[in-house]
Parts: sequence; C-alpha cells; structure tokens
Amino acid sequence: MTMRKIAKRNLACIGLVILATIGLYACGGSSDSSSSASSSDPGTPTTLVTSTNGASTANCAQNNLCMDFTTPISFGNLVGIAKTLSQLATPWTDTSTNLMTISQIPYVSGANSATAYDPAGSVFTTTTDAIYRYFQGNGLPSTKMGTFPVQSGTAAYPYYAALPGGTNQATGQTYSNAAAIGISPYNLNSKLPLNPMVSGFYPINSLIVGITLTGAVWHAEVANDATGNWYNPTNALPLDQCWGHPYNQQYHLHGYSWKCFPNQGTSGPSPLFGYALDGFGIYGPRGEDGQMVTNAQLDQCHGHTAPVQWNGALTNIYHYHLNREYPYSVGCFRGIVDYDTALGPPGPNLGMKEGVPYGPSILPNINPFLN
Repeated sequence: MTMRKIAKRNLACIGLVILATIGLYACGGSSDSSSSASSSDPGTPTTLVTSTNGASTANCAQNNLCMDFTTPISFGNLVGIAKTLSQLATPWTDTSTNLMTISQIPYVSGANSATAYDPAGSVFTTTTDAIYRYFQGNGLPSTKMGTFPVQSGTAAYPYYAALPGGTNQATGQTYSNAAAIGISPYNLNSKLPLNPMVSGFYPINSLIVGITLTGAVWHAEVANDATGNWYNPTNALPLDQCWGHPYNQQYHLHGYSWKCFPNQGTSGPSPLFGYALDGFGIYGPRGEDGQMVTNAQLDQCHGHTAPVQWNGALTNIYHYHLNREYPYSVGCFRGIVDYDTALGPPGPNLGMKEGVPYGPSILPNINPFLN
C-alpha cells in the first residue's frame, strides 16, 4: 500500500490527524483538572512548549523528534512523514510564543476506569530475568481514560468528527469518522533489555516509543493531516484529561502524560514512570534539585545521565525525562532497539505493530541494527 493511499484512508486511524484545510472549530476551553502533584510542585505546569514551525524530524537535536527515514519498511504507516513539522493556531496555542495553555484545551470528556472497555479491567504484569524485562497486559492503563468514541455535543467532538475514520487494519472495521474510534484491549507484549547500554543516537522507527508502569504505551509526538503536513499532536487535537486517546482502538499517551500517574514524589528527582523501547527508564519532570528539568539540561534524545532509583538502588545512569517542552518524552533512542521483540513477540502483532507489513518475505529484512 502506498503512503498516499494510507494518508487518505488511514490518517484518522492513528487518532492524531487534523484537517487544516477546513479550519479548526472554536470550542470552549475547560479548566485544567487537578493532578496527583501539589499545585506548588514545579512539575505541575500551566503551559507546554510546542514544536516550532519548521522543526526538523530528520535530525537528532534538542527540541526535535528524530524519526528514521532510512529503513521505511519498519515505519509502516509513517513512511510519508514530512521532514519538518508545521504548527497550527489552535485556540490553546500561541504561535508567536510556541506556548500551549493547558487550561484552554477542550479535553475529551469522561474519566473511565479500564472496566469500561474490558470487564477484566487493567491487566498488566512486569517480570525480569537476568537479561530482559518483560511486560504483558491488555494495553488498558490503571489510570482513568476519556470516553471514546467521542460523544456528540462535547467540546472535543467537532475536532474528531471532522476527520475521516479510516479502516482498522487489525480488525477490518471502518469508522464513519475519527469520533467513532473507540478503545479496545490488545496484546501488549514487550521484551526490553534489563541493563541497556548507551551506544549512539538512533532515530525512532515506530509509533510506540515506551511502556508505562500503568499498563499503557507512549507514542511518538507526531500528527498528520490530509494535506501532508505533520504536527505536534497536542498542538492539533484535544486529548483526554490524562493526555491519552486511541488510534485503531489502541489507547496511548502524549505530552503532559505524567499528570495522572500515581506516586509523583514530593522532593528531589521524580520517580520512574516507565521504560523506553531501548530499555532505559522514563522519569517524571523533576531533576536532582527538585525543579523541572528543561530541554537545555537534556541531550538530543531528551535524556541525560544522573543519579536516579534504578533496579532498587540509587544509580548514576542514562534516562529520559517527561517534561513540558517538546518532544516531552523520547526524542530518539540512546540504545539499540530490537523492534521485533520490543513491540511484541517476533512476527505479527497488530496491536503494537500497527501498519507494519509483516510477512514471511519481509520479516527477515527488519534488523534493529540498521537503526
């Protein structure tokens, strides 16, 4: 399937797209709901820094998201990503300052537990052996989720209803528009290195960039429209109040994703909130001094080496941070990623490898060391 066909048929399937050509709807903003952190905590922002107009997606650099253009077979439906990002003047985005005001975002309504989407609730286990860390679950987090499909009459609905729904490659279901896309459990199955090693700066070659300790995943911070433009997702489309939404039924997180995480900590560095696909930890927004980490303190991949709790001990180790500046979580990978096992068992797993054309003639060509 060509990217042009994907761009026209499956854009809304990833739950990130917008139609810049028809304009954006003026929805009333809702106030920012309280998070687990105290209002005086420097990790509780009121604004987020969005990507700049024309920001590169091809270079691994501070403030950028670095995507892989050399091994497109692993991209699946991201093959056609533009090498620069655009910016939209949504009601919550000030294009003159590149700031998004959180209280002005028209969140997707609802605060549902996982039982709303699976009678089993959130299913998630983490185990280790001497070499690997294993994750198994149904993809539904232990934190609250918005009401998806997005409900008519809510503030976020016009943004979603304006988008074509596309077809879910895993199930064949066709959606009337993006508002019709719901949340379903899927086979979250991941194996990551227990003791990752820094070995370079590797562009991202997948939608999923990390696994959260709450049982969901983080996605790369990119969003496309029907005209070939790409954006920071939270600049373009409202999310729920925990900064998540589905694509092809898969719930995932963006941006200010630590907002609803439990155990925020009260001082010093933020705790571990999950793991990137290279095995390194993804921590909250505070550094050693208890203040929010800025991009100026982080490297091209949105991480650095500093003492944090790791495998039960205070360790001086490389790790990523969630913070208020684009790309918010992982900008590229410092360790080599074996995408085939990081995104499920070897071979097809449409829940995590959505859009990747796996098959007997293609699978052997996917080599993590090409990244």
